[in-house]
Amino acid sequence: MKEADQIEFQKWEGTGNTFVMIDGRFNADGVDLFSLEDEVVQSICSREKTDGLIVLGPSANPSADLLCDFRNPDGTRSFCGNGTRAAYAYARREGWVGNTAVLEASDGFHPVRWNSAADLPSVKFRPAASPVVAVDPVFSSAWFVDTGSPHHIAIYSGLAYDSVSGSEFDLHSYGSGVRYSSAYQSRGGTNASILFRSDSDNGLLLRTYERGVEAETQACGTGAVAAALVDFSINSGPSHRHLTMPGGDLYVEFTPTPEGFDEIWLSGRASELCRGRTSLLATLFLLLTFVLPTSSPHAQTPWYKTLSPATEISVLTSNPSDEVYSIFGHTALRIHDPAASPIVDYVFNYGTFSYSDGFYLNFLKGRMDYKLTANEFPAIHKHYIDKGRGLNSQRLRIAAYLDWNLQPENSTYPYEFFRDNCSTRILDLLKTNLGGELDTRCKPSGATFRDALQPYLNGTPWVAEGINLVLGPGADAPMLDCEKSYIPDSLSSALSRMLISGEPLAYATETLLIPQRGWIPPKNSDKRNLPSILFATAAATLAVLRIFKSDDHKATKIFRTSAAILGCTLAAILTAMWTVTDHVDTWANWNLMWTLPAFTYFAKSRWKALGAAVILAYLALSIFLIPQST
Repeated sequence: MKEADQIEFQKWEGTGNTFVMIDGRFNADGVDLFSLEDEVVQSICSREKTDGLIVLGPSANPSADLLCDFRNPDGTRSFCGNGTRAAYAYARREGWVGNTAVLEASDGFHPVRWNSAADLPSVKFRPAASPVVAVDPVFSSAWFVDTGSPHHIAIYSGLAYDSVSGSEFDLHSYGSGVRYSSAYQSRGGTNASILFRSDSDNGLLLRTYERGVEAETQACGTGAVAAALVDFSINSGPSHRHLTMPGGDLYVEFTPTPEGFDEIWLSGRASELCRGRTSLLATLFLLLTFVLPTSSPHAQTPWYKTLSPATEISVLTSNPSDEVYSIFGHTALRIHDPAASPIVDYVFNYGTFSYSDGFYLNFLKGRMDYKLTANEFPAIHKHYIDKGRGLNSQRLRIAAYLDWNLQPENSTYPYEFFRDNCSTRILDLLKTNLGGELDTRCKPSGATFRDALQPYLNGTPWVAEGINLVLGPGADAPMLDCEKSYIPDSLSSALSRMLISGEPLAYATETLLIPQRGWIPPKNSDKRNLPSILFATAAATLAVLRIFKSDDHKATKIFRTSAAILGCTLAAILTAMWTVTDHVDTWANWNLMWTLPAFTYFAKSRWKALGAAVILAYLALSIFLIPQST
């Protein structure tokens, strides 16, 4: 195996379970990806902090569309419900399969489908025998059932999951004891779960200790199915169950049979988290040298304590792209230790988000959760090369905080466009760790949050029109202290002025990649005023029609009705952005002054006066608000 052997992978999650996903359709330089040594799998899963590794490739059996080879973090094979769902979502997105398919797993064939009603990937389990009563060292009621992986389910009665005793129950000690008990030695051990009933909605809540992972996981698909079958066996009721695990919700459907259960389907979310690449040979060296932050109980020394004096910490700034979510650029933190063997070179990214769980609806509501993730720098570098984007680096003169922040319970944060994003998080990190030694030297310029956006909107006239329309007076507040650093370029500029103990915080900016186009869209673009020109033309046309044609003329009616519909639509959007979202910078929008009256156009004649009075009263009560720049 050559040192240059590289495997590109994607990191996926299925209801909180995380997996390294590898395209195994073509071997990497002759390496059989379906025969990776256990030690290699262990190291990759440890470094990427995942619950398993999946190689997806062709199946030798014509009955299956793809082979889904799931490996536990210890290298062993088993069927994984959430992993199979994630693998199907990955394959469907890549166009390898359609809305239905069959995947071959370690325990046989599993049909998969896209649940169009719930917009979720689903996997069908093999028929399961009825659960049987099991002996438990702690609980009076426990059951055993094999759902493709063996599961011991204990019924935690008396307290709900969210009570102190339930949520703080020592599952690790309990689970490891059951997992290695003599009752399950012949099966190679078992998974162990405790099942709760919620006091609030009579739902099911589950915590699972997984064999192979040897710890509690955020979710477990086979465990959720096992718990659903056990609960049905005890309480009967409908042949479906909704279970909540620490990582999210899972949905189980099944059909009871005299022998047990059939037609068992598991549904839940699945989405890509990030991408990267790994060297197979370097992975073997990692077993003896360096491991990225890991929660493994076998880790000896925190990763940040193994860094050499040659370690460099840099802030990476990329230029804006055409995608709306990165139209203002991006910021990340790079830690590079060239003295390590193999070389340590990771990028910590506060801008990771998932398209699942109603991304666009949650974004409109202002309830987006972003996450800190870590990737190897070469993968990030290649990504920006492929995108044709520029990348600058500022090496700082200064990393235990990142280890804490990277833990699953600490990595997610509520995204806020102006005040809490990938750029402001870097500044917060510096302030937290450097304290009084850091002199930001930030000085307010009098510019507003809205002002800082404008240079990046020149090349996207309709996006610019929409953003400026929806932002309220909060966006016209002057930026104080270092608040302008919510823009990645502004943070980069601020870093070049900051001092640490009287010395410059950052070295001179180094250009890593030159963008294929300019760093930001050119000013005074001919397209910048296109929306205003079109709206002005339409307004002028309507005025001419009303002057030279009657209001009853067909063309006049079409223009008047279209203008009224547009005004009503905008008024409804602006009102919703004020009343039902958490975007504080869209509240109390003064554009309602000209959009809201459009509703009177559709009122009956006898109600027009009353409607106008209500709208005028509403606007009068809003007069105390600070006007905005529209």
